[in-house]
Amino acid sequence: MGDSIQRILIIKPSSMGDIIHGLLIAEAIKEQLPNVSIDWVVRREFSELVEAASVIDHTYIFERSAGVGGFMRLMREVRTQRYDAVLDLQGLARTGILTLAAHAKRKLGRSDARECAWIGYNEKTPALPAGQPPHAVKILAAFLSMLGLREELPSSLTFDIPKVSVALQEPVSGGKRVVLFPESRRAEKNWMGYEPLTRWLLEQSNVGQVVWCGHVPFEASEPLEDERLINLTGKTGIDQLPELLNAADCVVSNDSGPMHLAAALGRPLVTLFGPTAPERFGPYPPVAARQRVIRRADGDMSSITLEEVGEAVCSMLEV
Repeated sequence: MGDSIQRILIIKPSSMGDIIHGLLIAEAIKEQLPNVSIDWVVRREFSELVEAASVIDHTYIFERSAGVGGFMRLMREVRTQRYDAVLDLQGLARTGILTLAAHAKRKLGRSDARECAWIGYNEKTPALPAGQPPHAVKILAAFLSMLGLREELPSSLTFDIPKVSVALQEPVSGGKRVVLFPESRRAEKNWMGYEPLTRWLLEQSNVGQVVWCGHVPFEASEPLEDERLINLTGKTGIDQLPELLNAADCVVSNDSGPMHLAAALGRPLVTLFGPTAPERFGPYPPVAARQRVIRRADGDMSSITLEEVGEAVCSMLEV
């Protein structure tokens, strides 16, 4: 069945972590169908990351702020092309409508789609098992078997990536580079200990550089002057994250998009979970040797201690 597929459209406008999961599916498709062309519908704020992905040929920009008029323009643009299959990985009203409007023989959607998105599908993934749902990536992997492909996911993602900055490219005098992402999209998923963690890391003899990164600017509450600290928060584009993460000896992050990207790139990772379940939304692929997940099942991120995180970082720096 897969051999007859030449062109695929993936609809996954947001969010960053979900897009990373979708890119794992796209990479798996490309590995098994190397001549297939894959296009993608994505919101503008995430478009540079998708455009940097080596397996994506073209992107359509979903301008959420453009309202109904912008959505109609997007539909017209999509309808100028013909596809063998459309994959709605999002499963919401607008993506279902877009799937319905697309010219394609096969229109595949999620069995757990909401907002009547199913109206746009002529095929759906198998129903989810009762009880604890599987990891979000495993849910998407069902699209592979629907295409007649093996549910085998890549060990890492590949990107055509720009350089981040001169400061990051400088040698780090033999020490390790630790990259911290202090923010998440939801305040309740944030750990407030990144500043004391930074001070602790800079006291360690094997740490040669600490990099703060994130969309929102982050500043120390008290002066923290050390040439080994580089603050890139608010200064890097989303398409620069793969290069930044690949340069890290260890990444520390809340449950966030950069965490999912670090996991997909196979970087040593310490990730902090509170209100969300790592069984469903944790690092993927899960590799115990290079990942440490620190969780508070009661959702109280404030109870995660500096000692716990520091010990986990030390273990990852030895990987």
